[in-house]
Amino acid sequence: KSGAVWLDSSGTTMATRILITADQKIHESANPVVMLKAIKNETEISASREAHRHAAAAKIRSFKELEDKIASGQVVSELDYSQSLHEEYAKEDGFYDLSFTTIAASGSNGAIVHYSDADPEVLLREGELFLVDSGVQMLGGTTDDTRTVIVGTPTDRQKQVYTKVLRGHINLAMQKFPEGTGGIALDALARSHLWNAGLDYGHGTGHGVGAFLNVHEGPQRIAPRGADEPMKVGMIVSNEPGYYEPGWGGVRLENLYVVMTADGLPNHPDGKRWFRMDPLTLIPFDTSLIDWSEMSEAEKGWLLDYHQEVWNKVSPMLNNDESQWLWGKCQLPDITISA
Repeated sequence: KSGAVWLDSSGTTMATRILITADQKIHESANPVVMLKAIKNETEISASREAHRHAAAAKIRSFKELEDKIASGQVVSELDYSQSLHEEYAKEDGFYDLSFTTIAASGSNGAIVHYSDADPEVLLREGELFLVDSGVQMLGGTTDDTRTVIVGTPTDRQKQVYTKVLRGHINLAMQKFPEGTGGIALDALARSHLWNAGLDYGHGTGHGVGAFLNVHEGPQRIAPRGADEPMKVGMIVSNEPGYYEPGWGGVRLENLYVVMTADGLPNHPDGKRWFRMDPLTLIPFDTSLIDWSEMSEAEKGWLLDYHQEVWNKVSPMLNNDESQWLWGKCQLPDITISA
């Protein structure tokens, strides 16, 4: 049929193009729906915050249960934990499904960035890292988070690597930036402490996330190359630096953040607004893996504030035993969060 055909060159295949007849006009431009999905409105952001509270409560319960089982001498496999986590998610109001297959990678399997099939034969062992990347589709939003925890007592090297990854995560999370800044400019913030130690990771630092839609959804991303869509207020993006070493394992620490305006800064010389990232994910980091001698006061302050927010927003959703466990996980050395 004659008429105009709208094509988005970033996502149109050649097979689609050859179907267009000579009497059809081509309007080549970005798909307007993409940006409407990427920039969440206040209702979507509020619903996403609630979805993340529920997802956090479930994952926190799963980690407590895991710790209790290991302390009692039970044998736990990757698959055991993955199934247990799914069960905890399913208890939450608004749960619809997982947003992707849970990555539950023990020991050396953590070095496989997108390890997907939790193995019933791979057991969680003393002294090994356990990387859990998971998310859910709640009726109010889509979640995606990663925590790496230690089974037992960590080695000095495990603490050194974990701390560098965490400091990179915090570095990006604390950064304020002017309107018009894209992900390429932000990416190195998460890598700097790793780079200074001769370490790196081979994936992007962050991806956009939908609202009860795709867990990977652009156009925004944080990566050293590729499309560089400027961050906009209302966009949700992940912050997930990591380190992976075959035969040793992996560390990845991922939160989702929503871009918001940053107050209290002088006016930008070009009149641009200042932006910041506000956390959606509400799960404590494993403080037993932190080398506190490497942490700056600003980094400790950010972590304290973050753990305080985790406690304030998630503890009311837990029973007494679970909330006491969370209380312990939110403490920093010589610093106590407020009850």
